[in-house]
Amino acid sequence: MKNINEVLRKNNIGGVRYLKRGKCTIIDSKENRYVIKPNKTKIYDYLNYRNFHNYPNYQIDEGYEISEYIEDVDIPREQKMIDLVSLVASLHKKTTYYKKIDDTSIKEIYDDLKKELNEIQIFYDNLIEEAETSIYMSPSHYLLARNISFVYSMIELAHKNIDKWYSDMKDKDRFRVAIIHNNLKLEHFINNTLISWDKSKIGIPIIDLYILYKTSYNEYDWQELIDIYNSIFPLKDDEIFLFNTLIAIPLRINMTSIEIDNVKEVSEKLNYLKLTHNFLITTKYEIEK
Repeated sequence: MKNINEVLRKNNIGGVRYLKRGKCTIIDSKENRYVIKPNKTKIYDYLNYRNFHNYPNYQIDEGYEISEYIEDVDIPREQKMIDLVSLVASLHKKTTYYKKIDDTSIKEIYDDLKKELNEIQIFYDNLIEEAETSIYMSPSHYLLARNISFVYSMIELAHKNIDKWYSDMKDKDRFRVAIIHNNLKLEHFINNTLISWDKSKIGIPIIDLYILYKTSYNEYDWQELIDIYNSIFPLKDDEIFLFNTLIAIPLRINMTSIEIDNVKEVSEKLNYLKLTHNFLITTKYEIEK
C-alpha cells in the first residue's frame, strides 16, 4: 500500500493542516476538507445496488478510502437517535434476505454466546472471591458483594433464554440476515449519513440494535426506539427474543488502582443491569422468567 502522501498527491489533494483521529487523517486543503483512512470494506457497491445511499461520498485508491469531511447538524440528541434508528431499520429492510439454517449457522451463534456467558460467570466469580478474601473490603467490592446475587440471576436468565432460543431455532429451516453496520453509535451518524463501515458484515439485524443499546441504554426510551424500528422493519419474535437475551448479559467491570473510579465503574455496570431488567419486565416482548 502506498504512502498516504503519495495517494493525496495522486488525487491532487494538498493539505495545509493534518489532524490524526484514530485510523483517520483529516486534511484541510485550501478548497475543502477531506478524510482519508485505510479501506477495509467492499460494502459500498452492494449498498448502492440495494438503493441505500446514506454513506459518505468516497473514492478508493491504493487501499485508501478518501471522502469529503461531513459537518454535523446541530439537532437534539433524542431526535438524532430516532433518525439513526429509522435509518438502520431502512438499511436492514433494503438488504435483508433469508439464509438457510444448516448445522453450523445457528449453532455457532449459540456456542459463542454460551462461551461468553461462561466467561462472564468466571469473571464475576473471581471478582467476588477477591472481595470476600480481602482483609478489608473496599467500597467498590462491598457494593458488588451486596448486588452479586442480582448479577448471577441475570446470567442465569441469559443462559436459560439462549437455550430456549437455540431450541426454537432448530425447528426452523431459515433465518433472516441483512447488512449490519456492526459499529453503531450516535457519533457515527452525521448529517443523516452513517460513517465507519469497517466492521460491516452480513448478520442478524438485531446485532446493530444490541451494540447501540449498550452505549445508550440510559439516555433514551428504548421501547419507543424499538417501536420506531418496528414501524419500518418489523422484527420477528425470535429476533426480539434474542435481543432481549443479549442485553441481559452483564458487562465486565474494569477495575483500576483508583478506588473512587472503581466505585463509579461498579455503580455504572450495576445500573446497566437494573435499567435493562426494568426494560425487560415492561417490554411487550418479555423474555422468559
